[in-house]
Amino acid sequence: MFARVLWMASERSNLLDGGAAAVQAIVNLARFHAWHRAEVESWKGGRGHPMALVHSLAQHLMGRYPVPRMLASAWFGDDSPRRDEERSWFIEHAGGCPFRKLTGLPVQLTRKMEQQLLKSPADLPVRAAIRRAELLGLGAEPELVQAILQTELGADLRHSEYWRGVFQWMIRHWEALPVEQVEPIVKYLRATQLRERAADSAAGESTPRFATAGRTPETLWRQVREWQHELRMAAQRQQWGARAPFRTWAAAGWAGLRISDDCGDPAVTEWMIGELLSSEGLRAEGQALRHCVGTYVGRCVRGISSIWSLRTADREGMVASRFTIEVEPQSRRIVQIRGFANSRVQGLAREIIARWARQERLDMTGS
Repeated sequence: MFARVLWMASERSNLLDGGAAAVQAIVNLARFHAWHRAEVESWKGGRGHPMALVHSLAQHLMGRYPVPRMLASAWFGDDSPRRDEERSWFIEHAGGCPFRKLTGLPVQLTRKMEQQLLKSPADLPVRAAIRRAELLGLGAEPELVQAILQTELGADLRHSEYWRGVFQWMIRHWEALPVEQVEPIVKYLRATQLRERAADSAAGESTPRFATAGRTPETLWRQVREWQHELRMAAQRQQWGARAPFRTWAAAGWAGLRISDDCGDPAVTEWMIGELLSSEGLRAEGQALRHCVGTYVGRCVRGISSIWSLRTADREGMVASRFTIEVEPQSRRIVQIRGFANSRVQGLAREIIARWARQERLDMTGS
């Protein structure tokens, strides 16, 4: 089949002027010969851009219905599962299936988004076209669409529920969101969201949603800048090859909690919640629970975060960290609670933290 397709391409078109990329497209078309509806020898051929010729050839071989030019890009590239999935979309759509109902489509498309997709520029890769159609269907301005397509999200369509919430938030706040902030915000959310996603998957939870309550472009951009600062500091420490200097900071002013009766766990004699007030304390907490709280020194020094640890003591007097609690002092809000390897809190530990939050009048909503 490869020899037949290659011969027709060379005899009836200038497709081979496209070099190795064109030959790889022919290889892929031949690999999917089981889905051919027509003989390659009946293809009329032509002269033009390799993308147009591959579209014509694939449409002839597999198309019962017209397929947009953009989808022809699926036939270029390697034989990875990701690229073969795009080729299956071409075949399924050419067979008459509406694009929004294609098997395994990573983004849920509305009719409006589907209409935008079918009018995609011919030179867009398939996944970028899907992302563009999603954004336009949501009502995004062209500048925002272009900014998103220039990030990793132009090719990575995973975690679609989370990113749909991000896009809707950006569209609502577009007038107050400078276009140059879009890429750093996406990088920040990818780093934090993917970290949480790994923890949620380990805990059997679903994809996290983008939290919009009380979040403005100003507050999110401040978080991005703080994250960038922490990354720079971490890189400097790694470059210097030396441990960061010992730092301490003032207490937030809230009382801790100790429960030594009715612990609810026969192996535990006491539950304790206390504040961590030194860089060494954060480092030890991060090492014990295998998460990144050790990088929060700058946030604590500047009063942006107050870090607390929920610990237990057993009958031998051994104390162990169980969960780390981050509180935003200005809003008195518990913004996150993380256990070993960023696991989420539940059960008795959550009840104890909720009891402490009520005692100190802290907002635990959403944590």
